[in-house]
Amino acid sequence: MKIVLAGAYGHLGGDILKALESMGHDIIALDLNERPIEFTGNGSVSFKRCDVTKADMLSGVLSGADMIISTVGLTKASKDVSCYSIDLKGNINLLEEAKSAGIKKFIYISVIHADEHPEIPLLDAKAKFEKALKESGLEYIIYRPTGYFYDIVHVLKPMVEKGAINLLSGKPGVANVIATEDFADYIASHLDEKNTTISIGGTETYNYDEIARMCFEAAGKPCVIKRAPSFIFDILIFINKIKKTGKADIIKFSKFTLTGNLVGDVKYGKQSFSEYIKKSF
Repeated sequence: MKIVLAGAYGHLGGDILKALESMGHDIIALDLNERPIEFTGNGSVSFKRCDVTKADMLSGVLSGADMIISTVGLTKASKDVSCYSIDLKGNINLLEEAKSAGIKKFIYISVIHADEHPEIPLLDAKAKFEKALKESGLEYIIYRPTGYFYDIVHVLKPMVEKGAINLLSGKPGVANVIATEDFADYIASHLDEKNTTISIGGTETYNYDEIARMCFEAAGKPCVIKRAPSFIFDILIFINKIKKTGKADIIKFSKFTLTGNLVGDVKYGKQSFSEYIKKSF
């Protein structure tokens, strides 16, 4: 098939791109920047530089495609853009162009429990787009992943190197995070599904205390977990909102991940999170 992949050169997007190409699809890879990726030669990949927040840049880009997959979403703090301009407006632009181009299916990568927390902008923006997609008349698949191996280790590794991991007091959050390669494989293998919402994670479930202990053990260091009351996060959110640092929404999302039950209904993957942690240190 001819597939448009938006956010094709992000961490997850790159793995989806490789999975689709290996299966022989022809992919139009949309992103702000391209990066080197090794392909099998089974399919074809054409890169188109595109800012999805600018609707005029999308004109005609999706023409002739069978479906679109969007991984588009804000992944870090920014003073210049918000999750509503990226996750919502950017994806709305893609959806409107998909409808104009006659594309039949839209696959969207959201987040687990996106529709349950309107007070968290990073979730609310995704939930609002989910609603727009469901009402669009296009066939759709909405994926709600629990989190990714890479992201967890990326956040915790610097803390381990400094000697302590900072977690919230009270009952720790729990998740069955998934490797992006495994998630990409699942997406590429289930393109025929339609009009469904799937919460998905890996095959191993751990709480954050257990994850912290595994990280320290892998690093060969004594386990030091420092606890902070949840209201500390609320203070940080308030301060960053007043100072307009662009970090407030990310802190709200972090609090959600550290305290929530983020276990997907579908448990999939060949990779072990505990082994990934060992290799990462």
